[in-house]
Amino acid sequence: MFLMPPLNRYKTVPSAAVTAIFVLAGCSARKPIAPPYAPFRLESVRGDSVLLTPPIPEGKNECALVKLTLKSSPAPSGVHCSAERGHFRVEQANNDPSSVHITLPALATWLGDLEGGFGSDGKDEIAALFALLGDLDKLQEAGCFPDTKLSIRDFILQSLPMKPTDSLFNYYGYLADHSGLNLKPGMRLKVEHAYFRPAEEGEEEHTAKLFLGVSTAYFNLQLTSDGRIRFRQNGTAKYTPPSLVHGVHDEISDLAISSIPQERYFRLLFKTYLVPQKHTRSTAIIGATKSSQLDELDKELRAHLAEDCKNTAAIYGAVCFGFEGFVTLTPQVKVELNGKTKFIDSGTRIKDLLSRSQADGLKSLKIQRQFLDSYYDLQFDPADPNVLSLALVARDRVTWSNSPRALH
Repeated sequence: MFLMPPLNRYKTVPSAAVTAIFVLAGCSARKPIAPPYAPFRLESVRGDSVLLTPPIPEGKNECALVKLTLKSSPAPSGVHCSAERGHFRVEQANNDPSSVHITLPALATWLGDLEGGFGSDGKDEIAALFALLGDLDKLQEAGCFPDTKLSIRDFILQSLPMKPTDSLFNYYGYLADHSGLNLKPGMRLKVEHAYFRPAEEGEEEHTAKLFLGVSTAYFNLQLTSDGRIRFRQNGTAKYTPPSLVHGVHDEISDLAISSIPQERYFRLLFKTYLVPQKHTRSTAIIGATKSSQLDELDKELRAHLAEDCKNTAAIYGAVCFGFEGFVTLTPQVKVELNGKTKFIDSGTRIKDLLSRSQADGLKSLKIQRQFLDSYYDLQFDPADPNVLSLALVARDRVTWSNSPRALH
């Protein structure tokens, strides 16, 4: 538990469309934390606050490559299990077939590449990472890296250091201006659809004057017995005002989400890069058997904005479900806040959870996040306001208090 100095110069802001969460430990009995790794740490690297993950050793030289090991069953005889892209390398250990050796770029190299964004020549570390992940999908199809506690793709992503605001990348692959957000079992999808009456001659379309109301529906993402994801509607759609249901009920295509074919992986794409302004589709959900298919389709749709999502998805062996009109899709994740479990919008930061008075009088804050099967504390400097900008993810635990007494 950390005691916090006053942070009244930092104001709360509305939840962003995409963010992650850290959950707190309350007073109830919990699974003991017996981590084989270091805790999460919020540290300064070359002047920037960076979230360092448990596999990264404490006191790590920021200019040295990061070496990790993941336990796995031996690969089939005759199969060469290794891949290398840029500074990323993965290989089955020769002297220990039950271990996989993983090399990540040095902290300074990786964080510098994140700061600079994508290079046009495709040789930067971010592009190298996604190329490597595609290689790993192919190697796993050949029998490499079986029986890992966490998929090797997820282990690598969750091990990467990120800025506090970008920690959604570790768990959902989301990076602003680059990729959509991976939808995971246990999430809830909030679908809001705004309706307008048709504009008459001389009227501008979709103005406040023409606004009729909003429908809201929720869908749970459930894992099937064969490892695929299905969308199951949670309750019935709500209409504001209630009379709206009589005028637009037959128009609500978003309720067809339940009919999306089941796939192992799904991703939410955003309008900002999915379609040009002249198109009416506002967002889309794509699904596929492999994560690398989504990576390739995501990249293709970014490069060719005018392509039809459904037809393009079929080329990659994927599916696409598009939404037209004024539709907002908000993934929600389940976290624990002061001992109570609740759904929050993805992209929520700690500062978004606090009222103005709570932020001004914050005295203590504790954050825990899951890595593999264990929870790890997040260590941070209580005087560092960047901790309040941490994006939260599913199963995070966050506990705070305005009392000077430390929480139990």
